[in-house]
Amino acid sequence: MPNQSLKQRLGSLNRHGTLQLTTIGRKTGKRHTVTVWFLVDGETVYLVTLKLKRDWPRNVIRNGVVELDIAGNVFKGQAKRITNAKQLEHVKALLSQKYWAAWLGSWVGAGPEGVFWVTIKD
Repeated sequence: MPNQSLKQRLGSLNRHGTLQLTTIGRKTGKRHTVTVWFLVDGETVYLVTLKLKRDWPRNVIRNGVVELDIAGNVFKGQAKRITNAKQLEHVKALLSQKYWAAWLGSWVGAGPEGVFWVTIKD
């Protein structure tokens, strides 16, 4: 895949349901890896969580350095929390399109408590 643009590489990986997210522990400074849902929009990867009190969102808020492993394709990046209402609505729409459970949840007003956008360091 080295001759493909970042957008093409990410776009071809969006069909996968989850990725392995590695953050830096806010207390330990050690690598912490979890499996999470993700969304791709162009050259941006979005990460969502139903609970901001989980370790990985708190790690990202403290230190935005992340590593994403999507089906063996590893990307390093910087993650930031999204608070802008228009951006949040855009991500919620993408979420509902990709994951049927999120679409069902949107009907009862459920949605992510936290949304992060990742800028990939290509």
